[in-house]
Amino acid sequence: MTVEAVDVYGATIIYAHVSAMQAEVEGVMTGDDIEYIHRMRVASRRLRSSLAIFSESFPKKDYKRFTKDIRQVTKALGQARDLDVQIGMLEDCLPKYADPQLRPGINRLILRLKQQRQVVQTPVIAAMKTLEDDETLCRIARWAAPWLEKSDSIYLYSPALFELAFSNIKTRLQDTISFDQIVRDETNVAELHAMRISAKHLRYTMEIFESLYGEQIKPFINQTKKLQDILGSIHDSDVWMEMIPTFIEEEEQRITTYFGHNRPLRRLLPGLKVFIADRKASRNEDYQNFISLWDKTLSDGVWEKLDKLINAPLDIGEAIKLRQKMQDPAEDDRDLTTAPER
Repeated sequence: MTVEAVDVYGATIIYAHVSAMQAEVEGVMTGDDIEYIHRMRVASRRLRSSLAIFSESFPKKDYKRFTKDIRQVTKALGQARDLDVQIGMLEDCLPKYADPQLRPGINRLILRLKQQRQVVQTPVIAAMKTLEDDETLCRIARWAAPWLEKSDSIYLYSPALFELAFSNIKTRLQDTISFDQIVRDETNVAELHAMRISAKHLRYTMEIFESLYGEQIKPFINQTKKLQDILGSIHDSDVWMEMIPTFIEEEEQRITTYFGHNRPLRRLLPGLKVFIADRKASRNEDYQNFISLWDKTLSDGVWEKLDKLINAPLDIGEAIKLRQKMQDPAEDDRDLTTAPER
């Protein structure tokens, strides 16, 4: 019964993300609205996280094929989404670079990014076609269907489900905390990015098990999202600061090949130099805000409180009584076997 409860719960979560992806396929392939890409990319990430947590519910061969196809989608959409965000950010900033000396460099950067975006639409479409040809989403939905039919007859909040939630959230939490010392050096670009990914995985994992803990876990999800967002902003600036010097070199090569000299490059440099200076200033501010937020998270004992929350339901008797009261407040408490507390 407890294993069935895990399968039913997993099927409910997984089917929701499959449905979210299915709703975006057509819009992603046409590429008319960047929000289709964004929503499907998020859904694919959430589906991958869910598949990993409930991997034992699938035959190994199916699990490997499903995760491979979904990973290809995430990768293809990632390149497109990154370019969409960069183009949007530059276009939003255009009024800031209205000076005729600054505008040429920004306009050229937007042009090249739009050209790249057209190119990466091809692998996006290819990933969508593979997804459809392999019937990946349909096959996952078919796997989920019989479990979903049992959802009304199986009591979900079993010891096995709480144990699964505990082990996965605990692992993700420990991974995020492990970055504490190394990210205190602002030059550790790769590590700051890795912490962002770790925080994202922690957040997704908490969200998967959100219905087990109800309102109590929402503050931890929100706090993790704040950390993830600010680390994302830092990463975006790092990408720009690495990209612009390479972009200048490539433009110089194009100009020299076309004109036989690089003098037209001079028109592009003022705007690009101001832009990269802005990104450096933004990055410095974001990093200081991140450290302040991270230190406050530690001083407030946020992670200790989360650890306590996910440990508590392992006293499964009390957890089930609480859940039953939430479902039927008039129902009397019943004696239930209690699992040892961790």
